[in-house]
Amino acid sequence: MSRPSSRHRRVLRFCAVATGVAALATAACAVALWAAVVLRPFPVEDLHVRSGDSLRIHDSRGRMLREVVNADGERVRWRALEDISPLVVQATLAVEDARFHEHAGVDPRAVARAVAQAVRYRRVVSGASTLTMQLSRRIHPHPRTLRGKLGEMVDALRLERAVDKHTVLEQYLNRAPYGAGAVGVEAASQRYFGKPGMHLSLAEAALLAGLPQAPTILNPLKDLERARARQRTVLARMRATGAISDEEHARALAEPLRLAGRDAPPTPLPDTALHFTDYVVSRHPAPGEVRTTLDGDLQQEVESLVRGHVDSLAAGGVTNAAVVVLDNEACHLLAMVGSARYGDAAASGAVNGALARRQPGSALKPFTYALAFEHGDTPASVVADVETRYGEADGDLFVPKNYSGDYSGPVLMGEALGRSLNVPAIRVARRVGLEPLLTRLREVGFTSLDAPASHYGLGLTLGNGEVTLLELAQAYAMFARGGLTCRATPFDGPPQESDTPRRAFSEEVAWQITDVLGDESLRMRAFGAGNALMLGFPVAVKTGTSTNWRDNWAVGYTPRFTVAVWTGDFSNRPLHGMTGATGAGPLFHKVMKRVVERAGPAALPARASLPAGLVEGTVCAHSGQVPTPLCPVRRRVRLPAARVPDQPCPWHREVRLDARNGLLAGDTCPSEHVVKRVFTFLPPAYATWQATHTEAAPAAPSRYSPLCPEKGAVPGAAVITWPRQGEVFLIEPGYARRTQTLRLSAEVEPRLAGVTWLVDGRPVGRAAWPYDASWALQPGRHRLEVLAQGLRSEPVEIEVR
Repeated sequence: MSRPSSRHRRVLRFCAVATGVAALATAACAVALWAAVVLRPFPVEDLHVRSGDSLRIHDSRGRMLREVVNADGERVRWRALEDISPLVVQATLAVEDARFHEHAGVDPRAVARAVAQAVRYRRVVSGASTLTMQLSRRIHPHPRTLRGKLGEMVDALRLERAVDKHTVLEQYLNRAPYGAGAVGVEAASQRYFGKPGMHLSLAEAALLAGLPQAPTILNPLKDLERARARQRTVLARMRATGAISDEEHARALAEPLRLAGRDAPPTPLPDTALHFTDYVVSRHPAPGEVRTTLDGDLQQEVESLVRGHVDSLAAGGVTNAAVVVLDNEACHLLAMVGSARYGDAAASGAVNGALARRQPGSALKPFTYALAFEHGDTPASVVADVETRYGEADGDLFVPKNYSGDYSGPVLMGEALGRSLNVPAIRVARRVGLEPLLTRLREVGFTSLDAPASHYGLGLTLGNGEVTLLELAQAYAMFARGGLTCRATPFDGPPQESDTPRRAFSEEVAWQITDVLGDESLRMRAFGAGNALMLGFPVAVKTGTSTNWRDNWAVGYTPRFTVAVWTGDFSNRPLHGMTGATGAGPLFHKVMKRVVERAGPAALPARASLPAGLVEGTVCAHSGQVPTPLCPVRRRVRLPAARVPDQPCPWHREVRLDARNGLLAGDTCPSEHVVKRVFTFLPPAYATWQATHTEAAPAAPSRYSPLCPEKGAVPGAAVITWPRQGEVFLIEPGYARRTQTLRLSAEVEPRLAGVTWLVDGRPVGRAAWPYDASWALQPGRHRLEVLAQGLRSEPVEIEVR
């Protein structure tokens, strides 16, 4: 045998060295791989770090109203593997990683195939990525390079050493992107088919399984044909791997795909409750499923009513309206409409009128009267509706006016509230005090009234502060709940501790307010017989109109429901003389009727029975006292038993007149000339008002009168018949001094041309028959006299405080 040549020896030595180097390199790679996989375990805690779920808001029946994406702009709904459709699992494994259960994170066959294809075609044909590698890339992204691919392989091997296949599959199906912002199978199922993933058909499951390959390009909402082509590939792989039969394959190919929001009726309520869901997001930003109290069907009906109402009043300047409906028992929000059209930018439709601060006008008056009732007044208490000037001393003059521009003189508090008179409300507000009133308003839910009492002044009771429609609804629901506060909630479930009801007013007070606001006779006096606030069943209603008619309000309640309505314009343009009764009233009428009708006959309210402690009675409509046969008008009232009046009315008296001359008839007047007339004798505070609103009455005869003395006529006498000896008069705060006068009356026999009145010896005026004069009240003790052609009356001493 010949010896190898030197050249051959060099080749052999090189091959030996090369083989040794390759062996060493292989060993080094093996060691490096072992170190990377074994010595650096996968951080399992990273599997618990995931994108937050989206917020999914449902109505009270479980229908989805809206899904709010998470901070990354994704729709995510994490599901355990057991809650994911087996069809999706099979389809995903068939098309993405058929040998998933046979490899350890990296599939050698797939790698070899990918390398061979790359060499043959001189380009990358397949990436050889397993599900584990794709998952590792979602958790720890690597660059799309050869080195990045090797990093993915290492991470996949580490991952499968750390967790089992079950966990890997669950993580992948919840983290994979499916397009249209949907991450995870469940989010994709809801996004594309409007149903839970467990309800997917084979065709739908195959469609979803193919999307992660190119979620943007394959989005079926944008390119259904391309998505269907990918679906066919998935179904073919499922048949090839034995996951489905030929028959199942054929049926899936033939099944039409009905995409939610495209050609199938979606499960979510379409484009409804947008302001409500905005409100829910602001109250509940945490992700996940949220069940709300909203009645989705009622919400849609109310939205339609709002749009129709705004369109019908457009000529009057109304461009928007808002409605809140509450269930009084649990204080649940049943409906919330913030504007006529959410997307109408020209009318600021995105503004939520239910949460916007606006002036409520007279809608705050019931709380003023409730505080007065708590302090001892009742609906039968008398309050003066006469011209009154406030702030004259400091120059900040405030003269409240009623909507009608006129005054009613003495009115009962119940009537003043039912007719929504401004002047009495101001007087009652002053009586109860601004600080206590503002404090109580905040306690019943008007947190928007955050300025000090001095900021609002007496106009607080007339609604010069700004509140929200939602606050107004929950405050009125308090009356329906017998004085227990109501914190309106949009969430279905047990109330939060902060929502625990507190007693704002006694049950008696709440019932009296409800009784007054439910009095249809008062409502007719205020708004006419054909007003929109007559619903045909008992309901307590109050309206409000802000300054310059910018805001119209109507709010009312039955024992079960409260409805609050606002109409107006978000840019504060005044309406064309429209009031709460004419602007918001018709919409309130429609909504309240619909709410009660939908609840069924059992919800139709009936007249409530008197609670314990209250009794029903009748009083004089002017004095609030026990009516006599002379009282021309009577009022039915319901009062606390301890507050029932027990004195007969002193204001209506019968007077004997001489029909020949209209004078008081003395005993010498022949009986055939005596007539009896009933006159109203009001306190001095009403003198100015009475002078222009009622017939002047002669002074009531007294035992001092020379026309009817106890022992016959007394000629040559001058007698002061009013005021009487020892009377005490009060100067009432809040009235202009010039309006607080005392009527002076005298009788003289024989009748003379005129008399002179003296106060403290100084003339204060001359009066012709019937010798009546007036004197402006001055504090102190005073001596009154009358002079008549040499006749001088006996002095009468009075006191003014």
